[in-house]
Amino acid sequence: MAALLARIGAVSARRRWWVLGAWTLVLVVAVGLAVHFGKPLDSKLTVTGLPSTRTLEKVDREFGGGGDEGKVVVAAPAGAALGGYRAALTDLGAALGAEPVLSPGGRIAYLTVATATGSPARAAALERARGAGLQVEESSEPAPPPEGGSSAGVGLVIALVVLLITFGSLSAAGLPLLTAVLGLGVSLAGLYAVTALVPVNSVAPTLAILLGLAVGIDYALFLIDRHRRQLADGTDVRESIALATGTAGSAVLFAAVTVIIALAGLAVARVGFLTQMGLAAAGAVSVAVLMALTLTPALLSLAGRRVLGRRRLPSFSVSPHWAAAVTRHSGAAVVLSVLLLGVLSVPVLGIRLGLPDDGDDPSTATDRRAYDLIADGFGAGANGPLLVLARVDATAGPAAIEARLAATPGVARVLPAGVRGGDALLTVVPSSGPADAATATLVAKLRRQPGLLVTGPTAVAIDISDHLARALPLYLALVAGFAFVLLVLVFRSVLIAAKAVLSFLLSLGAALGCTVAVFQWGWFGLADPAGPLLGFLPTIVIGVLFGLSMDYEMFLVSGMHEEHRRGAAQPVVSGFTRGAKVVVAAALIMIGVFGGGVLGGSPVTRPIAFALAVGVLADAFVVRLVLVPAAIALFGRAAWWLPRGLDRLLPAVEFSAAGR
Repeated sequence: MAALLARIGAVSARRRWWVLGAWTLVLVVAVGLAVHFGKPLDSKLTVTGLPSTRTLEKVDREFGGGGDEGKVVVAAPAGAALGGYRAALTDLGAALGAEPVLSPGGRIAYLTVATATGSPARAAALERARGAGLQVEESSEPAPPPEGGSSAGVGLVIALVVLLITFGSLSAAGLPLLTAVLGLGVSLAGLYAVTALVPVNSVAPTLAILLGLAVGIDYALFLIDRHRRQLADGTDVRESIALATGTAGSAVLFAAVTVIIALAGLAVARVGFLTQMGLAAAGAVSVAVLMALTLTPALLSLAGRRVLGRRRLPSFSVSPHWAAAVTRHSGAAVVLSVLLLGVLSVPVLGIRLGLPDDGDDPSTATDRRAYDLIADGFGAGANGPLLVLARVDATAGPAAIEARLAATPGVARVLPAGVRGGDALLTVVPSSGPADAATATLVAKLRRQPGLLVTGPTAVAIDISDHLARALPLYLALVAGFAFVLLVLVFRSVLIAAKAVLSFLLSLGAALGCTVAVFQWGWFGLADPAGPLLGFLPTIVIGVLFGLSMDYEMFLVSGMHEEHRRGAAQPVVSGFTRGAKVVVAAALIMIGVFGGGVLGGSPVTRPIAFALAVGVLADAFVVRLVLVPAAIALFGRAAWWLPRGLDRLLPAVEFSAAGR
């Protein structure tokens, strides 16, 4: 493999203008196809085959389904009632074509309307009501899923600063950013072009943006670092490019293959939008690795020895004294790092998942204010009513069913919605809000009653979240299992592979645990409001963090592996010193990217960005810089042990990534 990659690097360096032209053409064609043939992304999160979705289809067939609906909520000033604003309320109802529903206290009312906004007549009616002294707020349809890339601009600035400090050269610092941005452009344009053939959900680009930018920088960074070290040793430019592509490129390729297969494995969950997320991200990683192995050598050939810089800018390196200290106290380092990550992981045992609604928006948003007003006037459950489809027979008429439902603990009130044939449709308003655990308990309780089917947006959100939660263990097992097999193949070591998988799980636990504490439990006041986490947040975190974790593992352990094969006296210390600089730089870049998302993201994306920032921080600075060297040193020679029978069965892999 290394020899083949070296030839690819050599050809790319020699035919640099052809390579640049080819990638430019790919980008132009992809953008052109996306612009001319692409279709809008689908913003609805649906999962077929769930109890609630099957029931909803039946309700639509029997009772007819309306379009998307929202609410216009009006409130009289504190201490007043809407009776004193009858004319303004009547005018608003006539303009919206809806009858106001008054709260028991008489201060708050809502009007059910189509969610489409922007009508001048509607806007004028709302302004007249406000002018009369009423508070007027608008709710919305379910919140759209998160979009990635909101912090990409800030992240690129942070990346440039970190790379300048790392390399001390503007030429070297700019190359990873250039390849990452171009690769992300090709990936996203290709994804939007695919919409001409098949519908694509709006969550699909989320993982692709995060991972495409992350690994695009990482892969180029690793190759450039190897190339610079060889140039500093006196190697010819083109010879060094070929050697760097063959050696460091091997680590990059194996890391990418691991991540690509793991992302494609999201299909095992049998959830359409998750499968699309995985395939889109796998495509982004594929483009990133192809660019790293072809475009990066071409750009390095153009840069020549300028990639070393003029040494006017300071650069940093990781001191070998750190690795020596960690390996000297390896037992204590392993215990302390595992204990720290274990403690941070504890809150994940209480994780609750859900889908976003108006209650997740900032308290300054009109839809959040409408949500709060409805809860104040009609009870928390009015924001998430349930639809119950009940079978009517001689022993259980509509009135009897309504009385039985009203007597169920957790039900605030029951409203009949109609009877068709042998089925009665009733609206059940829970005592608890749509995101409360008590509402999920109520749904389960109602479903246990004979002859009742439960649906509605709240029930659908609960079922989707439960389905995602059930699919997680299988996906995580697939990711961990494949990573173990590939790492055994690459490093010819059972213990190294097992350590890598377990350490990734510790990083993941710390990331999710801290996110639960901050955004679900409300620690430090960062959540407005605190509540269940986005249903597919763990999936996104697993995908991105696994990709970065495998990058860091390959970059760090490959050097130790090569030093061991050479018979170095201290392979852990010498290999660690070479790889740690790249890991630290890559991690700082990603922490900056995700940290920008925490500060400037939406309420839906902030927990994702926070989880990823904490995950990278834990994985790079606790796992890779402490746990990995300490564990390998603690294993001793057994770290590189592989049973002879297994060694004979596994194919030989030509793999090297450490420099001299």
